[in-house]
Amino acid sequence: MKLLIKILFIALLGVALALLAKQDAGYVLIARSPWAIEISLTLFIVALFAGFVVAYYLIRFLVNSWGLSRRMHDWQERRHVQKARRSLNRGLLELAQRHWDKAEKLLIQHVEHSESPLLNYLAAASAAQEQGADVRRDQFLSKAHESVPGADVAVGLTQADLQLRHGQLEQALATLTHLRSLAPKHPHVLKLLMRLYSELRDWERLHQLLPELRKRKVSDEATLDAVEVRVYGELLNATREQARLQQVWQEVPRRLRYDVSLLQAYVKGLLRFNADETAVTVLHDALKKQWDHGLLQLYARCKPVDVARQLSWAEQWSAQHGKDPVLLEVLGRLAVRNQLWGKARAWFEASIGQSPQPRTYRALGELLERLEEPERAAECYRKGIKLIDSL
Repeated sequence: MKLLIKILFIALLGVALALLAKQDAGYVLIARSPWAIEISLTLFIVALFAGFVVAYYLIRFLVNSWGLSRRMHDWQERRHVQKARRSLNRGLLELAQRHWDKAEKLLIQHVEHSESPLLNYLAAASAAQEQGADVRRDQFLSKAHESVPGADVAVGLTQADLQLRHGQLEQALATLTHLRSLAPKHPHVLKLLMRLYSELRDWERLHQLLPELRKRKVSDEATLDAVEVRVYGELLNATREQARLQQVWQEVPRRLRYDVSLLQAYVKGLLRFNADETAVTVLHDALKKQWDHGLLQLYARCKPVDVARQLSWAEQWSAQHGKDPVLLEVLGRLAVRNQLWGKARAWFEASIGQSPQPRTYRALGELLERLEEPERAAECYRKGIKLIDSL
């Protein structure tokens, strides 16, 4: 369209000049001693216009020639960037398909022209990790840091994650400790620390970390509750002093005080330190709130001074759980401790009637030996052994 307008304009200009020349040709005289040039006005105008056009296109050609190398360089640069983009996309695709070797090669093939070299190097580090190439992995991570100096946390998180997956726990600890100094509130740093301390079984450090984990909401409540239960359970099991046992129990949040695993760990600790009186009271209160066979069996292990009261408390549960074979067995054991042989025998036999167990047959056999019934005791032992063999 522009070309058509230009042609039309030139044609109109030519017609105008022709009409002007027909009416009055005129002339132009250019004189400089010793020469003089005389041409018609029309020819002068045409020559002037032609000279302008020639000069315009000559200048334009020179300018374009001057920028040609720059445009060539820009074109090559765009071409390199496109290749780098394609390599990155293909590399990530191979990484997703778990073709680690191909992924690594593609990811670093045109990395020098990549628009996001950090992503290239981090992904290449993951691919190298999956091939067990720790040296190449660390080299890629180092280059990732050099490519974007301000990406310390991003690079460190990738490094720590890869170290954890490869079982390099000490190296991961060093990396995460450094990261926490850089970003103490970063949720993923805290989450990786939670995972690391669990694998290191460093329950004290994980215990210290618990408030921050909840404050930063690094995971859902159910997961954090499970972690908290595990931590307090391990601390209770590891205590070697009764004072420390009580201290840890006091630190257990109230919402977790009736968790069965924690109660079992606490009571076992009390029994280790011969605090049977406290253990019986704790279990009595707990079993009133929730019925659990593990707690019930621990109750039978307790040996308080007042064994009659212990049996009386257990008998009260019969109203609600009278057919529970574990309760019947426990009642039998407590009756033996109170030297109530007839009750003990009746409860053991009732427990076996509900659900025969090797341990109940053994307890009944021991009682029958005490009652001087060796043949019936031997029969109980045989039945118990037969049950063990069938399991």
